[in-house]
Amino acid sequence: MSLSCSDGNGLTFPDEKILKIVEKYIETGLIPLKELDDEKMLTLDFFKLAVPLESINGSLAWKHRNFGSEMEIPYIVRFYFKNNRNWRKAILEYFKAIGEQDPEEFVRIFGEVVENAKGLLICCEDLVDIAMKHGKEPGALISELKGSGLISPIVGCGVFGKSKAPLYEINRFFAILLKIEE
Repeated sequence: MSLSCSDGNGLTFPDEKILKIVEKYIETGLIPLKELDDEKMLTLDFFKLAVPLESINGSLAWKHRNFGSEMEIPYIVRFYFKNNRNWRKAILEYFKAIGEQDPEEFVRIFGEVVENAKGLLICCEDLVDIAMKHGKEPGALISELKGSGLISPIVGCGVFGKSKAPLYEINRFFAILLKIEE
């Protein structure tokens, strides 16, 4: 299935060439610099199909990554390609692999995360509400979502507008896949 398409607002979803580059390196999880030019790096980072490996002060946050190095493929993106480009199955298999008892619940949780987001940002308070609704410990849920590559911290308390809690960026690729299916 080819996912290359436009969102109607001038945004073109990644073409098959970009997806093939990611798919080629899912086993190692690293796309070598020799495979990348500026346009590919920007596209991979924009959709969060891969992010630069090097970062400021060793941070794992996407916003602290520095271009000019290999690019790391988030675990959830690797699971997407290992599961026949099926985003639901990727979430199921990832959360099953890390030992979650009801991985199907994480498909619903991710749907609620995207639904509660403003743009591609979600406040920690909303994540806490979602965790409580599902009987999950909020810190553990946030850690698991970050570890998967479905979200990444973007700013801390009180730094962004009226936010009183940390904000998280949602993986654009997975948010688009969810929206395409709706």
